[in-house]
Amino acid sequence: MKLKDIEKSPNKNLYLLFLSVLVGLTAGFLASLYRLALELAENYGLKIYGLVTEKLQYLPFLLVGLLAIAGLVSFLMIQFPMSSGSGIPQVKGQLEGYFKNNWLTTAFAKFVAGTLAMFAGLSLGREGPSVQLGASMGQMVSSKLAQTERHKRILIASGASAGLSAAFNAPLSGVMFTLEEVFKYFSPLILLTCMTSAMVADVVSRLIFGSQPVFNFHILGAIKLSDYWLLLLLGLVLGLFGAFYNWTLLTSQKLMKKIRFPFVRVLISFLGVGVTALIFPQVVGSGHRLMDSFSLNMGLALLCVILLAKYLISMISYASGIPGGIFFPLLVLGASLGAVFATIVISSFHLPESLFANFVILSMAGTFTAIVRAPMTGILLLVEMTGSFDHLLPLALVSLVAYVVADLLHSEPIYDSLLENMLQEKEVNLIEDAGQMMFETMVQFDSEADRKPLEQLALPDGCLLVSVHRSGKNIIPHGQTELQAGDYLTFLIKQENEAFTRQQIRQILSEKV
Repeated sequence: MKLKDIEKSPNKNLYLLFLSVLVGLTAGFLASLYRLALELAENYGLKIYGLVTEKLQYLPFLLVGLLAIAGLVSFLMIQFPMSSGSGIPQVKGQLEGYFKNNWLTTAFAKFVAGTLAMFAGLSLGREGPSVQLGASMGQMVSSKLAQTERHKRILIASGASAGLSAAFNAPLSGVMFTLEEVFKYFSPLILLTCMTSAMVADVVSRLIFGSQPVFNFHILGAIKLSDYWLLLLLGLVLGLFGAFYNWTLLTSQKLMKKIRFPFVRVLISFLGVGVTALIFPQVVGSGHRLMDSFSLNMGLALLCVILLAKYLISMISYASGIPGGIFFPLLVLGASLGAVFATIVISSFHLPESLFANFVILSMAGTFTAIVRAPMTGILLLVEMTGSFDHLLPLALVSLVAYVVADLLHSEPIYDSLLENMLQEKEVNLIEDAGQMMFETMVQFDSEADRKPLEQLALPDGCLLVSVHRSGKNIIPHGQTELQAGDYLTFLIKQENEAFTRQQIRQILSEKV
């Protein structure tokens, strides 16, 4: 049945919200299924490593198994390149018009390869793949039911929000991540659709996994205001660490790329993790068990060894481009660094031992902010994942300092850097579709377009501004229309030039650096 042109219908937003519910259901189910598969794969993988450690005569069988898994994973990466790596840069590129994607093959390859990687013990997360799986479900629903390219993109973004929501039982973080990291601007329509999908996906996830927080940290006290100088110091350390993490990750990827054959790159990662699992099994896998075990009783030396080993194994796991996220592993690294910091300051300044968990949580948010450069997402994520609202001010302070330090070191947000590398290496297919599409963006404060008439702006060729939404009213633009910060602009552009046009418009409408 051919649907009417929803873009011209007064009920277009209501229909889009209905589609967002469908996206939330499908994305929530697939992301939850992936989460369950990873948990089972990690459990069985660690049991196998434990068995081989006790009975070394099984070591040849382990090597053969790792070879087979590496071969299958590398085959999926070669056949379906959009499934490689985290998945978040791919979704960003797809929404910005750089990539075309087959949702079915990408979701299949991501699910299978990510599960196999976790079975082998690689230090990869579920959040990036969950975002991409959710976006694939958004693409599936939109390809059947959405009538405009603009609505298709919005539903893909809604699926990404739903995927992150289901991965962590964190619907608000899923919405904020899409606005802060993917779109980098606020739109009421995008907010409504993403929130709808994220809430529905969260319900699906909670029906399967329950309502308990992902992390079971017990907050027994608050840091005194007189000790807040320690938070400034912690933010400084995390900013430095985040910049170093980004540099190391990108450098390790470049070094891995010098190896011509993908199978060899993947095999190096698998063998490196396999050897580590036999010697130091605590640091392989997602790291959830490791995080739950942190305490002052572990001692400073052991915590430092864990931090270093987890850092190295995370680099080895991700550098080869194996499907899997860096989101959760970087949280684990942040928790490890926070445990080291807490052990030092608690013993040095005779602070209450109950503050150990506080420093761990604050360090996770600061590390995320320094690396990803999405502070609001980091704060909301830690609040939702711990189930505690008692540390909002310290979270904000540590995240702010970490953000500023990383920015002063000229460390680019990691997902932007990964996307830029993908575009330079042309690992995926670029969009070459004909036709036109509409997209919405916002005029930012102190941008080139702020307080300027439309006729003075050098918009790209083939780009038409069709509507200005200001203070709840739509304005039909003309040459003398003066744009203002906060205006929502709707453009009609050629889809074949979409990526370039978006980039040019972003330069005109974004805040001056």
